[in-house]
Amino acid sequence: MSKKFKNKEFHFGSGVLFRWVFFILIIYFSINYLSGSKSSLNTSFNPNFNILGVNSQPVIIKATEIFTGYKNQAINFANAQFIDLKKQIVTKVYEQIIKSIDNPKK
Repeated sequence: MSKKFKNKEFHFGSGVLFRWVFFILIIYFSINYLSGSKSSLNTSFNPNFNILGVNSQPVIIKATEIFTGYKNQAINFANAQFIDLKKQIVTKVYEQIIKSIDNPKK
């Protein structure tokens, strides 16, 4: 890492906010696309298909349950992160407003 960036202090600004919003939108649309919701994908996939009895195997049923659990955890994690990000933004804006009231520039 260059010396130029080692001692640089973090400042929350519009560029950082834009990058976070862009990142969250990418994650949100990726999760929606991968979750196979009817609103984003118009496929008629039936998870109860049975090809040579493969779907009735206990290993397949367990793997499907595990995959569904991980998918739900990923969606819940993304939602929790989005809520946390909203809280941080509101807190930062609140702190900036308080600072501007306490130290008015003349």
